[in-house]
Amino acid sequence: MKHNFEERKQKRMEHALSKAAKNNLEAEKLYESASEMASFIPFGQPILVGHHSEKSDRNYRNKINSKFHKSFEKSDKAEYYERKPKRMENNDAIFSDDPQALQKLTVKLARLEENQLFMKQANQCIRKMDKAAFLSLTRATAEIWNELTTPNVMGHIGFAHYSLSNNSAAIRQVKSRIKKLQALENSKSVEICINGVTILENTIANRLQMIFEGKPSEVIRKQLKSYGFRWSPSEGAWQRHISRSALLAAKEIAKGLNQNDQR
Repeated sequence: MKHNFEERKQKRMEHALSKAAKNNLEAEKLYESASEMASFIPFGQPILVGHHSEKSDRNYRNKINSKFHKSFEKSDKAEYYERKPKRMENNDAIFSDDPQALQKLTVKLARLEENQLFMKQANQCIRKMDKAAFLSLTRATAEIWNELTTPNVMGHIGFAHYSLSNNSAAIRQVKSRIKKLQALENSKSVEICINGVTILENTIANRLQMIFEGKPSEVIRKQLKSYGFRWSPSEGAWQRHISRSALLAAKEIAKGLNQNDQR
């Protein structure tokens, strides 16, 4: 099973650009069609209320408005997909299936712990109004001292309590993720076969995968989706993130298969 995080990310970016181009093309076609339809109505021509043409005229104009509206919607979608690759590039979130996740989380943890220590030491200096001691701290500057010693709207100085508690919570969360990823790396991959279905814990991809001998029936595909499994063409498997519940669900689906459920 190949697993390339960066390759999959690049494919998602390329797919977004493809969707943007497709929506732009559809928007142009709809706009041109609506404009052509509108050109047949004399400029300033009102709907002739009571005339035998009133109903068909209203329907015709509604079709024009509908096409213009759909054209604008397609343009908005195209703009959304055009911006998506940039957002993906700038996204600094750390995904568990990133091969560098542990390394990135370790760096993030060090930064958070450094921030926590700095805030605690800074508040100690501020309580004593010891500017010299504050300036001796790593990252401390006279500008930061002035900001921290200027009372906020509540009259408080220094780093707020919630800043310390939020950062502390972030530290606990990152430590928990590191612990889980380390356990995942050290665990032995599960690989079993039930009714011709291979159930595999792909620890590199952090996915519980189900590999069928043939294409699952529509009923089974719906069942897979209801349990959170999604088809991955690049992996040739139905998969979801590794967990105990994922493994139990995979076993339940596989055990319930009959001869007509794969073709």
